Amino acid sequence: MIEAAYFDGKSSRRHAVRLRASPQGLDLVGEDGTRHIVRADIRVSEPIGGAPRTLTFPDGSYCEVSQGAELTALLGALAHSDGAVARWQQSWRLAAAGVAVMLALLGAGYRWGLPWFAERSAPLVPPSVVAAMSQQVMEALDERMLVQSQLLEERQQAIAAGFRRIVAGDPALAGSRLLFRSAPRVGPNAFALPDGRIVLFDELVALADSDEEVLGVLAHELAHVKFRHGLRQLIQSSVVAGVAATYFGDVSSLLSGLAALVLESKYSRNFELEADAFGANLMRRNGQSAEGLAAMLEKMARAHEKKSPGGQSSADWLSSHPDTAERIARLRALH
Repeated sequence: MIEAAYFDGKSSRRHAVRLRASPQGLDLVGEDGTRHIVRADIRVSEPIGGAPRTLTFPDGSYCEVSQGAELTALLGALAHSDGAVARWQQSWRLAAAGVAVMLALLGAGYRWGLPWFAERSAPLVPPSVVAAMSQQVMEALDERMLVQSQLLEERQQAIAAGFRRIVAGDPALAGSRLLFRSAPRVGPNAFALPDGRIVLFDELVALADSDEEVLGVLAHELAHVKFRHGLRQLIQSSVVAGVAATYFGDVSSLLSGLAALVLESKYSRNFELEADAFGANLMRRNGQSAEGLAAMLEKMARAHEKKSPGGQSSADWLSSHPDTAERIARLRALH
């Protein structure tokens, strides 16, 4: 016999009992007599470390039994076999394999599953939600990082006219708007908001030698709007942040990073190559070439190399776009 603690399932009162195997199942021997339980009616909990195991009966009552040789013998007499989880716990090889499989699944979900989900979810987001989210991000950037543009009105109008010409080349971009800002602390930059607003920094205009270079960057950003890259990136980041908030309780950080994400434009390599190809095609439709964007990338690469130790790069737009040399070569191949 093996000693156990019996609970009737109706109160927390503990009763000392003894258990023994019988031909039909289990005998529970207590101060009120002996209770016979059919083997098929007994549910045995999985082993968790050294914690007591639970034998649950049809009426909701149960016994807690300390693990050990006696319990092992009793379960053997009941013809009970632990499940796969228990066997994995008892074998470091199986446990390690289980962890490896779990990590592989998580990695695959992050690498392929999350982008797939974001791509299919982005078109389903109501325009009103996209507009509200974009406005919220723009207000946060205006408050914390951006100031009004110092470009002359004539210069702004010339760039805006070129912007309207390239936008006219694709009906899907009809709602796009160009905004001018300055951000001395950030440096040359341009970014797209999910609702179609393109924000161009004075610092990027100052770095360019021609309108074609500026328009090449704007065409690239318009591609991010057309293919919903920004919205897809925000969805992916929000899912990751939401999962982290669920596990770690930091809900306040869910939205706080969206403005930084948009400003840094940390798109994937595939997004960047897709935007380059579309931007080059958009420029060609307007009688211009991809050389403008390629030249701007080169200039920003040189500016990035001059980054002072410990300081912020003057080419944040470039540093967030990986494989710059490859992109320049691809663009010039399209020229």
